[in-house]
Amino acid sequence: MNRLKTKKGLLIILVTLVVVVIVVTMNQKSEKPETIETPKKETSRIEYISTDFNQNAFTDGNELKLLKELKICDTTILDGQLGSCSPKFFRFFKLNDQVSLRNAFLLLVNGAAYPNDPENFKSRRILIFEREKGQLVLTNTIKGNLIERRKNGPSTYDDLVIRFRLAEYDEAYHCVFKWKDGKYAYDSCEELYSYYCKGKVKPELKDSVSIEVNKILHDEKLLR
Repeated sequence: MNRLKTKKGLLIILVTLVVVVIVVTMNQKSEKPETIETPKKETSRIEYISTDFNQNAFTDGNELKLLKELKICDTTILDGQLGSCSPKFFRFFKLNDQVSLRNAFLLLVNGAAYPNDPENFKSRRILIFEREKGQLVLTNTIKGNLIERRKNGPSTYDDLVIRFRLAEYDEAYHCVFKWKDGKYAYDSCEELYSYYCKGKVKPELKDSVSIEVNKILHDEKLLR
């Protein structure tokens, strides 16, 4: 009888110890601070761009208001007719990841938008605007076609790849532009399509080719 009591006592002590160990372990786990993972900022991205103005559409809701503010088209002309404020002639892109379209944007203009252009320039052009003190300010005018955007590092402004075409010379250039001092600046020429080269510029020639192409772009008044 005494042995039975002793066994029961030992069993009670053992069960009590197990319960105490479990409670202590659970308390220790609950006291550990929760680690919250902060989302990593995107540092690299490549977006290839192809614009078919016949399939283009305004999606932000501010496009017509911005075109009216810029006064670069006629809001009274029927949609789609020459001179109208139509997505057939204008495509908007956000300029800055952290700024709304209303306050900063890249505007790609169809070469057919201005058939009576005194400069007789029928190619696409890029107009870049930022709002300062309530007014839209033109930072760049580039007579070329946007074909690529690259997220590069911590900057909220993507690098741009722009294609320039000079039909009279049967040449085309794919050039990189980077945001610098409040506007886009020419950086380099990556691809060259001419009699001598049809594709990527060789690394050993990139610096010299980039300098020559930059001169051509300014001489032909493709940058402003």
